[in-house]
Amino acid sequence: MNLTGYMTINGVDAWTDYFAFLCEDKVDDSFNFGELQKPLEMKEYTTVEFRERDGEELPDVLPSPRYKARDVTLYIAVYASTLSEYNTRRAAFMEAIRAGWVNLKVKELPTAYRFYYKGITDAKVLEDATDGRIIGRWKVKFREPKPGFAVE
Repeated sequence: MNLTGYMTINGVDAWTDYFAFLCEDKVDDSFNFGELQKPLEMKEYTTVEFRERDGEELPDVLPSPRYKARDVTLYIAVYASTLSEYNTRRAAFMEAIRAGWVNLKVKELPTAYRFYYKGITDAKVLEDATDGRIIGRWKVKFREPKPGFAVE
């Protein structure tokens, strides 16, 4: 398995530095891509309501649409030869995403994302019965305060 160049975090190749990658919960699932590409929710227009009039008042020309911040949850996995190596790689990965802004780029998507870390679920750690290699998987929740803006 070689996922070099598939996902970068703050310009660092996630596979090369942490042996981390986006994974799915089930075979043939596309949860991660769905989360990254889910439609943005538009902010409400500011309206005025008068007791003396029906409905609400809006300007004749509506302002440009603006979008709400959103939460994005992704399945992340880390691959290792031993449990000790897995724990070291996972700790390094977690340190990187907790340190501040997370500029995430996935090779197959045209957009780069700017998140900050919000939380994590417990990891499921699996050992391959044939060769003893370890894969740990968990969900990471990020916040995208300004969705729809490409990161350079």
